[in-house]
Amino acid sequence: MKIWQNIQTALAAVATLWLVYFIDFFLPIDLRRYGLRPRQLDSLAGVVFTPFLHIDLRHLIANSGILVVLLTVSLSFSRKLTLGALWIIILVGGGLVWLSAKGGTIHIGASGVIFGLIGFLMCLGIFRRDWKALIISLVIFLLYGGALQSLLIYVPGISWTGHLFGFISGVLAAWWTRAAKKK
Repeated sequence: MKIWQNIQTALAAVATLWLVYFIDFFLPIDLRRYGLRPRQLDSLAGVVFTPFLHIDLRHLIANSGILVVLLTVSLSFSRKLTLGALWIIILVGGGLVWLSAKGGTIHIGASGVIFGLIGFLMCLGIFRRDWKALIISLVIFLLYGGALQSLLIYVPGISWTGHLFGFISGVLAAWWTRAAKKK
């Protein structure tokens, strides 16, 4: 029964992305302009809004499936730790993008969160050192380890820094769970 609740939670999170996309589609203003614009103070809120905004339907579809899978796995390990990890991924990862990405660009999409969850789940077993976490880390590495190659490739129009700092903040979130285990 708990797995079904985690699937429902993951689907609700992704449904929120779809809702924002369709609200943006029908509004006379373009919400995507509220994405993250590096080093612009009026764009700091974009650190939080970025994962909810997508350039087009193809972008949203590409992020939706993997996000449901990763959120379900993470929530199944621990709902509390997942919530903490998501905050770290969004705030630290987004903050690093805001500080270091190329000026004059707008960063939107849930890819940073996706790479953050990959980093979190891959490193969870390393830092927590328990069997359940190690199995999750191994499975995520086998399923999504290939995606890490994209961290080394620059593709115009894709937020390379969003992916990289999302992954790094996910690893940081996994390290943070080490302290949560000791308590």
